[in-house]
Amino acid sequence: MTFENAFDRALGSRRVGGMNESVIREMTREAHAHDAINLSQGIPDEDETPPSVKRAAREAIDTDSQYTITWGLPALREAVADRYADWKGIEYDPETEVTITSGTSEGLMSSLLALCDPGDGVVYFEPTYESYIPGVQFAEGEPVPIDITDGLAVEADALREAAADASILILNHPHNPTGKVFTPEELELIAEVAIEEDLIVITDEIYEHIVYADHYRSPVTVDGLAERTVVCTGMSKTYSVTGWRVGFVLAPEPLSAELRKFHDYTSICAPTPFQHAGVEALSLPESYYEELSDSYERRREQLYDGLRSVGLDPVKPDGAYYMLTRYPTDEDDTEFCFRLIREAGVAAVPGSSFYTDEGEEWVRFTFSRNEETIDRAIARLDESRFWEE
Repeated sequence: MTFENAFDRALGSRRVGGMNESVIREMTREAHAHDAINLSQGIPDEDETPPSVKRAAREAIDTDSQYTITWGLPALREAVADRYADWKGIEYDPETEVTITSGTSEGLMSSLLALCDPGDGVVYFEPTYESYIPGVQFAEGEPVPIDITDGLAVEADALREAAADASILILNHPHNPTGKVFTPEELELIAEVAIEEDLIVITDEIYEHIVYADHYRSPVTVDGLAERTVVCTGMSKTYSVTGWRVGFVLAPEPLSAELRKFHDYTSICAPTPFQHAGVEALSLPESYYEELSDSYERRREQLYDGLRSVGLDPVKPDGAYYMLTRYPTDEDDTEFCFRLIREAGVAAVPGSSFYTDEGEEWVRFTFSRNEETIDRAIARLDESRFWEE
């Protein structure tokens, strides 16, 4: 049955006015429709998930499939606090400063909605992960993007100017879509400006264990940042369980108390069996994280070499598992991506989706897939090469 519009007024609140659905997810749907290899959305292959973590989830389905405490399974909050004390040297109280959310995205949205007032300036670096742009709009904040496309460097004057009238700064580290790892000097500058302007910092650190640069440093280890920062991370990327939707949010109690209000009334709690699996995941040895990073570094080289071999111009990232790529045609990046799907059978994301307004014309590939899948994608690109016509 097809319903006609029964309303005599415009629909949709101002919070969603002018907003489109995710371009990343649109490309995934197009990939499915055309049987293309999906190198658009950061989805790993199923064999990437540690077997013991999957086993813990299956066992929990049989024993505990009901609500947890809203803030998360106590054992998982304790495990998160313990591991982050080891990894980052920062102590978080699992009772009041660790919240388990329905994915990192929900943690970010809950933080923005709880901590941003209408009209508040929100600083972020562009190109930026596409969810931050609607997140600021949902919170009725004022977007204050800083373009770092040229050189991928944070300029002190630009940051100070942007922060002067802002209340919040979003920091994605490692950075999606560029793979930038902010330098210690840049993090110290961000901390200095955040303190001077009394900013709340929201960090998206979901790729914290997928790093290839020696200069990586967690933002909360910089003097003055931990006490004003909401850390959003989770299981999706580190354990290759993007569909489980288990996020970790760590923040001082005054900030946690506010974001928990939105979390409580929106998602109630993250999926219980997968929270149990999170306890198992956080017990994995240090060697797991070393091999994870090494494995993605090999795939980074595989995709980089492959894209160059077919006549494209990729930029090698220092972290995360995405690769921005220039292409040698005059068409816009969206049309180029649709042609990639239709003519080459490979899906990527148009780079313009990572900008508030008009952005650069490049495309983003992911190397989250296994080596066999990446090889097949490169073979399809090599066979097509429509961009050389």
